[in-house]
Amino acid sequence: MSNLPVNRSKPEAGDRAVELTNLSPLVVISRLMFKAMVLIFAICILIQVFLAGLAVFWDSAQWASHTGFSRLLIIVSILILVMSFVARLPLSLRLRSAGLFGIIILIAVSAKLPSGIGYLSALHPVLALLLFFGTVSLIRKTDALKKEKKQESAEKSG
Repeated sequence: MSNLPVNRSKPEAGDRAVELTNLSPLVVISRLMFKAMVLIFAICILIQVFLAGLAVFWDSAQWASHTGFSRLLIIVSILILVMSFVARLPLSLRLRSAGLFGIIILIAVSAKLPSGIGYLSALHPVLALLLFFGTVSLIRKTDALKKEKKQESAEKSG
């Protein structure tokens, strides 16, 4: 155990509360764009799963659509990661954004693995589930950040 004192008091003016209220218009717009992009990303994941279902249950030629649409997912995940820095989001949200990109990379790798190690290729849909739930979690954390910001500004003015 350490004998260092722990400051458990509320932050004073000049701390994080001031930073949240003095955001530049670029950061505010970037945060809105970030949330919109994450929502779009979640919808794109659902579309991607639908395309896989079409290929499995209807016409195997739809695998080309599934493969082609994955490129859009990669681009959107990179944009989400970049936007998390432009929006000056907390480190936890930046790491979650990087995690989504990492899962996309793992999904791409699992799709290209040879059939000899098919048990690793079977992780492909599991990783897709992780990607979707990670995206939903990022949406919820972004909402929580927005509510926290409103609550802090209300406490400051009230």
